[in-house]
Amino acid sequence: MNKKKVQIIILILLMTWYGLFFMHKIDLTTADLGRHLINGQMILTGQFDILDTNFYSYTEPDFPVVNHHWGGGVIFYLIYKIFGFTGLSILYLLLSLIVFYLFFKIAQKESNFKIACILSLVLIPLMAARTEIRPEIFSYFLIALFFWILWHWRRGQLNNKWLFVLPILELFWVNLHIYFVFGPALIGLFLVDWVIKNRKVGPLLRSNLSISLILTSLATLVSPFGLKGLLYPFNIFKEYGYQIVENKSVWFLENWGFKSPNLALFEICLAILVISFIILLIRRHRNFSFIYFTLALVWGGLGWLAIRNFTIFGFFALLIIAFNIKQSGFKLKKIYISETIFISLTILLISFFIYSPKLPLGQARFGFSLMPNNNESAQFFKDHNLQGPIFDNYDIGGYLIYHFYPQEKVFIDNRPEAYSISHFQDIYIPAQTDNLVWQELNQEYNFNLIFFSHRDYTNWGQQFLIARVQDPDWAVVYFDSYAIIFLKKNQLNQPVIEKYQIPKEVFGIK
Repeated sequence: MNKKKVQIIILILLMTWYGLFFMHKIDLTTADLGRHLINGQMILTGQFDILDTNFYSYTEPDFPVVNHHWGGGVIFYLIYKIFGFTGLSILYLLLSLIVFYLFFKIAQKESNFKIACILSLVLIPLMAARTEIRPEIFSYFLIALFFWILWHWRRGQLNNKWLFVLPILELFWVNLHIYFVFGPALIGLFLVDWVIKNRKVGPLLRSNLSISLILTSLATLVSPFGLKGLLYPFNIFKEYGYQIVENKSVWFLENWGFKSPNLALFEICLAILVISFIILLIRRHRNFSFIYFTLALVWGGLGWLAIRNFTIFGFFALLIIAFNIKQSGFKLKKIYISETIFISLTILLISFFIYSPKLPLGQARFGFSLMPNNNESAQFFKDHNLQGPIFDNYDIGGYLIYHFYPQEKVFIDNRPEAYSISHFQDIYIPAQTDNLVWQELNQEYNFNLIFFSHRDYTNWGQQFLIARVQDPDWAVVYFDSYAIIFLKKNQLNQPVIEKYQIPKEVFGIK
């Protein structure tokens, strides 16, 4: 078997390992996906209020919102209507594999196949850190395309016409996900690198790259929100009243006691990245890359500040470390294929041992579409004609929107930017920890039903569930692996309560 065929087989196996992280069924009760699907449905039926108001909430329906990922919802909904949830799972997997392939091939060209393979195996758990179906997959895909085009153009492997593909891609990107700002940023980075190398500004102003940057920057304004949408990525955290794990820093999570092997892996890979630059500067400082150094600073910093950025950090770390190794003057051809296979298998076994609890290896989790019985709680609600107002928790909001909108609206859903800070800090959280606040809120909204994802592991969420199980005014009528439903004890709900009430002793409460 020749060398080319061996490499193809190894790459297929490598992508299979990477793809395994995405081969899990969808848990709609804690995902954003349900809301994205309804977003797409609303927009395709001409209901554009979803773009700038808190459309699904009865608590703050007029709170201003910038629905920056509305285009992602449209794509998801179209795929869903044709191919169902299975189609969405396959779409996410295929896009993820394409992104991996594009970065891998550049890393291979920056070093060689063996180095790219070994580094990929180390970094794959970070690259696969974000496996839930979300619009951010379009940002990963477009970042990969932007960099692929710019990198090959810079090496003379693509002509100038390809630079004008970038503004067209940006027209889509600005309506797909908030990371659209990295489109013109990447072009600007290559532009600055050109100036540093050529030490000329005049020709730059007339260059195709400059024109591409101008057009791409203008494309960022082509959304329903115009300038407000362009500035939104820089303002989103100003109205962020609810803290979520994915937006927390590595340092914060480690001190908080958060358990994830990716925290240690990120620190190891960040250290390797830094060391690779030090070695390059010592051995061959003339080969230093301004582009890769800037990308290392940006994505290393963003990865440290918020673990949601581990994925892009992993992809760029692959390229940068591969480049630095080769440019440092190491004789990479001396690494034999047998040694590569041994090192790769060792890394793979270690990764499998560490990450096996997170892999979808069980029959219930492995595959496409929805988790088993994932919609049973919603079906119970519909079968018994239950009615709101609903008090729900943050995690399950998207699930309720998917199943019950427009018949029922939610108290809250998993968009921190779509509710005021005071709604979270003065109402939502205190209502779950302070019974007096809960009673006042209950009196204001006259809740008829509580619909919770009981895997809400916040202190306030667990405290609230225990209190409601003990509350004589409420009865648990439904409980499964995903959700719990309480009904208020009143005449309307009495027939359902008599038939389905679950004794509190079932939950270990006397």
